[in-house]
Amino acid sequence: MARKNWRSLAFLIVILGSIQFIILTFIAMFFYKGGTYIDPSTSQYIFWHNYFSDLGRYISHSGISNRISFILFTITLALWGLSQIPFFITFPYFFTNSKKLKSLSIAGSIFGILMGVFYVGIAFNPSDLMNNLHNLFVVFGFGSGFVCIILYSAVIYKDSNYPNFYAKIFVISAIILSLYFITLGLIQNINIAMRLVLSVIGQKIMIYSLLICGIIQGYGALKQLKC
Repeated sequence: MARKNWRSLAFLIVILGSIQFIILTFIAMFFYKGGTYIDPSTSQYIFWHNYFSDLGRYISHSGISNRISFILFTITLALWGLSQIPFFITFPYFFTNSKKLKSLSIAGSIFGILMGVFYVGIAFNPSDLMNNLHNLFVVFGFGSGFVCIILYSAVIYKDSNYPNFYAKIFVISAIILSLYFITLGLIQNINIAMRLVLSVIGQKIMIYSLLICGIIQGYGALKQLKC
């Protein structure tokens, strides 16, 4: 019973981790002090022109102290990252009937845990203060997440007891991630203003898809635990 309660808590935490990120980043947007990568004169957060990471800048692009937004973003991204860890420690529990699937699920969870750790790294390395580390954690974070998603897609598809619906959710997330990575490569030589808009829109779609995926996977795991 204690183990089941711990697993339920782990799956609930990943749901709450995604929800709190959505809520707190929206609040942080209202406190952002303005400016984008190409226009420091804007006075507020512009959804299609500002990255999520802009919320975590200590000094906004406008040159004004961004303390409240910075604190909110650091906390919410760190919590989102930390919420991945108990989920991926616990998730392989469902795939122990086959040695091969167990190994694949453990490998997927290693990358999932790394993803969470790298998210925390992004949170505590603001792009205006630690840009190189920030970008490194971004690459490693979403790269680890992509590998994790691919591995768990395969595990769930091959497991006869776990509904394939959740594998499809992982696949959709993997496709969105792939399209985002491809888009970043394709837009390097276009007008800088259009490049900013496309990359920001792509980032928003990609991150919200990961958040929704986390909520669905947490709910699915809770549901399976009760079966």
